[in-house]
Amino acid sequence: MDENRKKVTLKYLQQKKLNKERITSIGVYDSPMAAIADRVGFDLLVIGNAGPMSLFGHKDPTTVKFEEQLYMTQAVSRVAKYGLIVGHMPYLSYHLSKEDAIRNAGRLVSEGGADVVKCEGNKYTTEYIAEIVRAGIPVMGHIGMQASRRTEESGFGVKGRLAEDARKIVETADAFVEAGAFAFILEQVPCELAQFLTDRMPVPVVSLGGGRDNDGVYHISGDIVGYSAFPMPKNRGGFVDVRPLIEQGFQEYKSQVLAGKYPLEENSYHMSAEEHEKFLGMFK
Repeated sequence: MDENRKKVTLKYLQQKKLNKERITSIGVYDSPMAAIADRVGFDLLVIGNAGPMSLFGHKDPTTVKFEEQLYMTQAVSRVAKYGLIVGHMPYLSYHLSKEDAIRNAGRLVSEGGADVVKCEGNKYTTEYIAEIVRAGIPVMGHIGMQASRRTEESGFGVKGRLAEDARKIVETADAFVEAGAFAFILEQVPCELAQFLTDRMPVPVVSLGGGRDNDGVYHISGDIVGYSAFPMPKNRGGFVDVRPLIEQGFQEYKSQVLAGKYPLEENSYHMSAEEHEKFLGMFK
């Protein structure tokens, strides 16, 4: 690990955009994966709603409880030292009132250890986002495909392929910037729209499924290494698949237990002969 590394800051991210240096971002949601990602050296460690879906088996992000998101944020913040920790505001955690928005965002920071929070939404929810920012909590926007709004947006597919749909996404981005968002995750949009927003926005634009012509890329750790309860997305690209290795390890362990070969002698503990004899004498 580079001993000269420093904690990632908002100023550092903005300078990267100005210098046209790529921002690296990864979705993590448990301590082991977060520790590895932080050692590798990602700028953003994002605890998105993919975490509860991948690890807790939620099939829909609208069923994720705030406490589940909070626990995952705690798991990441306890081991990460350098990456900017981005806690996700789950469904209805900031939509009901400005007081709720500030309270829950504050909990992700004060209890969860997040540096900043991430909010999905549109131009109608930015009034709550502005209140979070005014309370001194930086907000990262999440636009394009928004999993918690899948019913409203007719599914998880690519957003912004039609000109009018793309215009609405730009309108949402403008509203987020006006509300004070310091950056965006832009998910599953055409490359042309991603590049347009990257050029138009004064803040960093990090893409998940929006091509390479942006300020940085975001990918989910479970999808990168094949670690999830669900099939891997076909259109995002994985780099390794650890599932066969895990299954192989589990199968070998089970086989050795059934065959009476595990645990090995070097994995076992013993009493001294004297203490063993003394112990047995207690039951005579």
